[in-house]
Amino acid sequence: GDAGSYALNLNKPGKTFTLAHMDGWATNPFAIPIRKSIEKHARDLGLKLIYCDADFKPEKAISCAETLANQKPDFVIAGNWQGGAAAALMAIFDKARIPAVSIDVAHPNAIFFGANNYISGVVAGRAAGEYAQKEWACEDVWIFMGENLEEGEAADFRLSGFADGVQEICGALPAEQINRERLSAGTGDQAITVTTDWLTANPQATHILSVTIDDERASGIAKAFVATKRDGMVVGQGCDTVGIAIVKAAPSSENRFLGCVAYFPEKYGDYLVSVAVDVMAGKPVPNEVHMEHTFLDNSTIGKYYK
Repeated sequence: GDAGSYALNLNKPGKTFTLAHMDGWATNPFAIPIRKSIEKHARDLGLKLIYCDADFKPEKAISCAETLANQKPDFVIAGNWQGGAAAALMAIFDKARIPAVSIDVAHPNAIFFGANNYISGVVAGRAAGEYAQKEWACEDVWIFMGENLEEGEAADFRLSGFADGVQEICGALPAEQINRERLSAGTGDQAITVTTDWLTANPQATHILSVTIDDERASGIAKAFVATKRDGMVVGQGCDTVGIAIVKAAPSSENRFLGCVAYFPEKYGDYLVSVAVDVMAGKPVPNEVHMEHTFLDNSTIGKYYK
């Protein structure tokens, strides 16, 4: 089901329990509102909360799983964004018989909550394709995508969905005009460097539509377009504080940031804690609960974020 069909249950449980939170990356702008919301609900519901920061590192995610499991929580929110570590850390929780919900990345034997990753990519791609149709008549369109395969299939779905969404609007593109480059650091600075290098190596790329895994890396791509004066446009994924600030700051014609696909991370804690409460009460929960996604640009983002 999706977040709209799953009924939130944030009522104080009849019996308190210990909730573990593995934070995917504590300093990441997308993770911060998730952590704050989980902390608030744990206080309000009288839950004991234990915590570990996976720091966007697969080895740290596994050590976090061991640390948390040793404290014998009743339920764990497994916020690991390194897909390669998913099986190993879930083996730890499974052995300890601790039920889990994951965030945005599927983990074996865990309830999935978060983005509908392929659909979010399609939403971004359609918005980019509509821009290309309006501004360039879909002529000489190139797709540039920043990937990091270590983040697993969830991140990859966002990119493949984007390419499909663009081609829904502009038609099939030649394979050589759909490009991927590795952005492993998860930072805007690395995205600037990698994008600038790709632009230098591909002067024939006339009209460029771009996406990556999150708003931080998308912001770097946009800055590279501005600095090189190339005719490119990027769409962010998430609408975290970084994405919101960029979209609000200027029209896309100035900062080359078309908009962002909203995931509403500030609502994640509501659903994650609700799932934990329901599971601990023995209530049925869907195997997957997805957020609904909305594309926001400079003219519409104020309706959602003041």
